[in-house]
Amino acid sequence: MELNIFATPFNVEPANVPDNLQQEISQLQSDDELKARYNNLPLLEYYNRYIINDEFPTLRRHALKYASVFGTTYCCKQFFSKLTIAKNRLHSRLTNSNLEKQLQVATSSAPANITPLTKKKHFYPSC
Repeated sequence: MELNIFATPFNVEPANVPDNLQQEISQLQSDDELKARYNNLPLLEYYNRYIINDEFPTLRRHALKYASVFGTTYCCKQFFSKLTIAKNRLHSRLTNSNLEKQLQVATSSAPANITPLTKKKHFYPSC
């Protein structure tokens, strides 16, 4: 039910939602303009634009809670994918501390600036 309130707020029965959301769901469902906009916009854009904190504080908080779940799940899956790549059979001798450092680099949001590093060192191709 909690996810249905977030994903399809116009299809839930107000009597079946938690007490703290009933009034806001009823108010939302009675607004034809909001319903028309809901049908024409992506879900997150709809909540960001039209479910404002002044009119729907509880519903907005509920929506933000469920919208954040998907982003954090994606980050976790991405991290464990990098872990799997780093700890494969070809890298079986990695120690935990080396693996931790490698994962810190892999998950860092800082861009690598290779050009200055390559100017400082002379690299020779191996034969």
